[in-house]
Order: sequence, then structure tokens, then C-alpha cells
Amino acid sequence: MKPDWDKLGDEFADSDSTLIVDVDCTVDSNKALCSKYGVRGYPTIKYFSKETSDQGEKYDGDREYNKLKKFVKNMSKPPCVVAT
Repeated sequence: MKPDWDKLGDEFADSDSTLIVDVDCTVDSNKALCSKYGVRGYPTIKYFSKETSDQGEKYDGDREYNKLKKFVKNMSKPPCVVAT
């Protein structure tokens, strides 16, 4: 999964609306952050938006690059405006 995740990060590196990051929860200095967001298993993918709680939502979809990219693009779109 790591190569696809890194490729996804590269794809959205210049985005103003999307940030792809990874945190190594096995490193002592990151354990508090991982605990704060309820990460207990590895790898765990979480996403955050206006609709999610402060804890984010766990992503349980396919972890292949094209599927991840599609998910990010769908989540990054502005909401539909009924009038238009």
C-alpha cells in the first residue's frame, strides 16, 4: 500500500483543498497523535471533512491507487447546488 499512498500524495501535492499525509504510529513521538485519533491498527486511513467529527472517519475502501484517487476526488468536490 505504501507505494500507492506515496503516489497519491504526489498527485495531490499542489492541491489547495486536499492534504495527503502519513504518520508512523510505531514511533514514540507520534503515539499521542495516533491515540488522539483512535488509530489502533496499521495501516489505518482516516479522512477529515466538514461533515466528519473532529476524530475523522475511517476509510474502509479499496487501497489501490486508482480507487484511493477516485475517493479523494469525490470527497474534494464542492457540494451540489440544487439551483444550478
